[in-house]
Amino acid sequence: MFIRKIDQERNFQTINMIGLAGVIFLMFFGGNAIFRDNYFIAGVLFGSAFMGSLSILVMRRTQNFSYGSYGISITVALVFCYLIASGGVQNSGPLWCHSLFLVIMLLQGFKKGLIAFFILLVISTVLLFYPDLPFVTAEYSYSFKVRFIASFLSLGVMASIYEYLRSKSQSDYETISRELDQASRTDALTGLANRRAMQQCLEVEQSLYLRHGHPYSLIMMDLDYFKRINDKYGHGKGDEVLITVSRLLLKEVRQQDVVCRWGGEEFMILLPQTDQAQSLLVAEKLRQVIDQLALDALGIVDPVTASFGTECILNVRNTAELIAEADRKLYEAKRHGRNQVFDPTGRILSMETAG
Repeated sequence: MFIRKIDQERNFQTINMIGLAGVIFLMFFGGNAIFRDNYFIAGVLFGSAFMGSLSILVMRRTQNFSYGSYGISITVALVFCYLIASGGVQNSGPLWCHSLFLVIMLLQGFKKGLIAFFILLVISTVLLFYPDLPFVTAEYSYSFKVRFIASFLSLGVMASIYEYLRSKSQSDYETISRELDQASRTDALTGLANRRAMQQCLEVEQSLYLRHGHPYSLIMMDLDYFKRINDKYGHGKGDEVLITVSRLLLKEVRQQDVVCRWGGEEFMILLPQTDQAQSLLVAEKLRQVIDQLALDALGIVDPVTASFGTECILNVRNTAELIAEADRKLYEAKRHGRNQVFDPTGRILSMETAG
């Protein structure tokens, strides 16, 4: 998301700068054409400047850089064709075509720029070697035509190679950035969300709650006597237990729920659109599946259980209080004997058991 935003800002800045520079050049040469009494060329240049300016204005109003990039590229392509067909001033028009093509390649990128290159190559070849067309007024020597096509072809090949390598480097950079961003939000051992990712998810849920009133709840969970597992079987086996429990949690919760390794053997589960009573039932379900978890395949014969504390945003003022209250209830669950979900009312879970 962050990378995409940077790309958009860069595209807007690029189009604005190139468009503004192009409009200034066109206006300057248009004024020069008027000074030389060449009003037709002046009209073409001023008309092109107007089209470029209009494309930039539409892009800025709609915040869609495609309007600007395509508008300017089409304008530049039309000027490209006109300069070859008319010759510009004293047949110097084709001299500007190379830089005009580079503008299109820069705006459109490798793939679209390559397509534009072949189209302009075909058009320029037709305009140069078929001078009998009614709209072609310039006359060039045969050697100039050959040299122009050869120079334009070499420029197109070199520009395409450069743009391909640049776009590939940009793609590699984006891939690495995404991987780094994902790694910064993921617990290295379990693959679950880490604290940073959970804090971001909590901010989103809090925003939805304040805007639309959608409640959400939090479950704090801690594996009981986990130090005994590490001491008896080693930290390697303890890590395998954490991974197994993590996969179990992901399997048992909904797709929209977020499971986080909060630290050590402590986990946090974010339940969007869930009230206090529902969160207690979810926690009890998780407690039961962990209690029934068989770890024989890992060579662990000791039982693994967990204690839970839950809290709903409806009962507190903010996410900090939500975390603190869920953590307090987790402590109460441990204080009252572990392997349980702390239900201060004693009603929700007793009703579930009775049912």
